[in-house]
Amino acid sequence: MQLQLENNQVDTVLLALDECYRRLEEAEISAKELTQAGFTLMFKSAYQSLSSHNH
Repeated sequence: MQLQLENNQVDTVLLALDECYRRLEEAEISAKELTQAGFTLMFKSAYQSLSSHNH
């Protein structure tokens, strides 16, 4: 399965990953401590927050 993203979506994905890293740093936990489901929830939250600010 291949996923096509628009340029603005790629930017938002990269910003969301950066936001996830910032949240992990702030919480003083490592990515290894998260489950896949935990990371997915955090990423979705960051992505939705960023995409709502861009519209």
